[in-house]
Amino acid sequence: ASDHRIGAMVAPGEILGWVGGEPVVAGIGGVLRGLIRPGTSVPAGLKIGDIDPRGDVGTCATISDKARAISGSVLEAVLRVFNR
Repeated sequence: ASDHRIGAMVAPGEILGWVGGEPVVAGIGGVLRGLIRPGTSVPAGLKIGDIDPRGDVGTCATISDKARAISGSVLEAVLRVFNR
């Protein structure tokens, strides 16, 4: 569980929430872009959030460069399969 909201500025070492009684600590500072939903079962070591070190709150309402590149690649693969 976390009290933080998407778009919040966080500092390195700040506690973002708790999983199984253990604190989840920000590894870097920046804008909080995402958090896994409370109550979701996760294995140890799973990435459960995303912090953008650029500090631009406006990026929270956009698709990341990485997500755009991956989705474009998936679309290209699907089109190749179905256009045979």
